[in-house]
Amino acid sequence: MTNNIIIPSGIALTLRQHFFQGEVEQGAFLFAEEKREGGDLNFIAADFYLVPPRGWEVQMEVYLQMKDSERAKIMKLAREKNLCAIDCHSHPRADDDVWFSASDVAGITDFAQYVKWKLDGKPFAAMVWGESSVDAVLWHDDFTSAQRVAAVKIGGN
Repeated sequence: MTNNIIIPSGIALTLRQHFFQGEVEQGAFLFAEEKREGGDLNFIAADFYLVPPRGWEVQMEVYLQMKDSERAKIMKLAREKNLCAIDCHSHPRADDDVWFSASDVAGITDFAQYVKWKLDGKPFAAMVWGESSVDAVLWHDDFTSAQRVAAVKIGGN
């Protein structure tokens, strides 16, 4: 099975502008349709939410911690749209080889279980964005462990 995330170019541009506006990490959520085709799981981004500065408990160059109220608001948006959530954040100054840090892995692993509960088991993905690269994982079915995302495709409307 191949896991893919497909993001329209307009949404990707908006995310990049948000992510790389300064020196501190930024966050956003994509809301995506889940499409299973011949054993592949595709997340097709349909909408997004940019986390504002007031949505963070802590926002630094190397660490983010979201407020509980912001998490609840984002889950409510995903439920209302009946879409999957993709947690995205930036690593400023990371260029062509970005990856999840140890604290990222711990945080998103815990958050995946919260999303599973709040979104009734819908698949969930997480992405970290560098200036010219991304890393992504997703959870689905029993959510026991993260699965690699084979490709992040940007294009179209």
